[in-house]
Amino acid sequence: MKRYIVTLILALTIGVMMPAPGSPKREMRGVWLATAWGIDWPSRQGTDASCEKMQKAQLKKIVDLCQELRLTTIFFQVRPMGDAFYESTSEPWSSYLTGKRGTEPGYDPLEYMIELCHERGIECYAWVNPFRWSAGAAWDSERDRKWKREGLLLTHGKYTVFNPGLEEARQHVVEVCREIVTGYDVDGLVWDDYFYPNKIPEGEGTPDYALYKKEAPHMSQGDWRRANVHKTVADVSAMVRDERPGVRFGISPAGVAGKSNTSSDKWMVDAIDVKAADWQYNDIYSDPLGWLYQGTIDFISPQIYWSSDHPTAPYVEIADWWSETASKHDTHFYSSMTMERIEKGNLRANCREIARQVEHNRRLCRDGAPGSVLYSAKFLEKIKPELSDVFDRPAIVPALGKADGPVAVPLNLCRKEDTLQWESATIDERDCERYTVYAFPRGTDVMTEDGIDGRYLVATVYDTRFVLPETLRQRGMRYAVCTLTGRGHESEPVIVD
Repeated sequence: MKRYIVTLILALTIGVMMPAPGSPKREMRGVWLATAWGIDWPSRQGTDASCEKMQKAQLKKIVDLCQELRLTTIFFQVRPMGDAFYESTSEPWSSYLTGKRGTEPGYDPLEYMIELCHERGIECYAWVNPFRWSAGAAWDSERDRKWKREGLLLTHGKYTVFNPGLEEARQHVVEVCREIVTGYDVDGLVWDDYFYPNKIPEGEGTPDYALYKKEAPHMSQGDWRRANVHKTVADVSAMVRDERPGVRFGISPAGVAGKSNTSSDKWMVDAIDVKAADWQYNDIYSDPLGWLYQGTIDFISPQIYWSSDHPTAPYVEIADWWSETASKHDTHFYSSMTMERIEKGNLRANCREIARQVEHNRRLCRDGAPGSVLYSAKFLEKIKPELSDVFDRPAIVPALGKADGPVAVPLNLCRKEDTLQWESATIDERDCERYTVYAFPRGTDVMTEDGIDGRYLVATVYDTRFVLPETLRQRGMRYAVCTLTGRGHESEPVIVD
């Protein structure tokens, strides 16, 4: 009886020890952190010391909030307009950071962001706009003038992009992505939906018509444009898997794709049955089903920015179609949902709708890899109560495929006073190695088919030490540490009292 009482007290103190329903152990919980026009960050541009201090403080506040809400991943926008929020050898510093394109800020935001994230056990994905160069601004840095002289840009209306029809432009995108994944300890690379300029027409007189006729007269101009996007996706995918196989590569297209009048028959999938149009297919020449079919992305995160009761684009039906379609191609589906509507109408009702969409994503999941990515970071504070409930315990991002073999376990795990320490058994220096830490009462059966039961997960850490919170220092506790690869595969646990 005495032993039972001690165990019960420990369980109640820790709060995750007793069997209870809750959020899954494996789940992508992401947030988009937008830097274009300072949407989420920074609120002020400049290069002086006070501006740097303010920008760093704002980033820290955002990352601290993500940790509090038990998010797993931040999608940090590092290249909004052919520019950089990092030390680049190929593109100018962003004006959204310094106030003037090409001007050095005095520090490296991406490096600082990775440090903030990894100190808190959060993944940092570099968010890249693949082709967009301008949404109306007449950029005129030295590099911009060089791109103009070389004819790498394509303009329609207010939008200018790196011309996807040009091999030089496609390779520029590849090299930008290479620079990021080889120069920084990012956990992932993600694109959003900026490909060809919106509503660029087809036919004679269009700015890329002559190039199209030269390169692929046997195809329609639309198919040629979509093929150019496919080529770039495939080349970046191959580069990432070669340079940093532990880094995940995904894309966030528009929310509706695969209509019967666009690409469902082409890729042999059931057409999505909603009234909303697949505008991206002919407006920006984005065909996400091709990426799934070709296996060139690790995850897809379509922007399903509608409510569950939307008359033409109902959330649940669209998310269900994406989940089924992605799982057929062994690709993870992590829905992107907008939080913008929470500022319109009933705040709490709109916040609850987002929480319900997270639950829908879990229920609709077909591959054991649920995920939700929230747009955008500036709304997190307003939705804290709902997110705290729906993300009620820590999680790790779902594993991609099966491991090639056993994952190396941590070495020499020990407890020194209130700190767990171990040594790395490095898998591959190109991987994104980190560790999972668990705590549970002695005598508890913790093993499941997916390793240790997620109810006992305490933290993900990028270091080889972990300071135990005060609530986990009681007598009778046991601790386990597993190696976690960038692809999400855990080693067998190493356990210490």
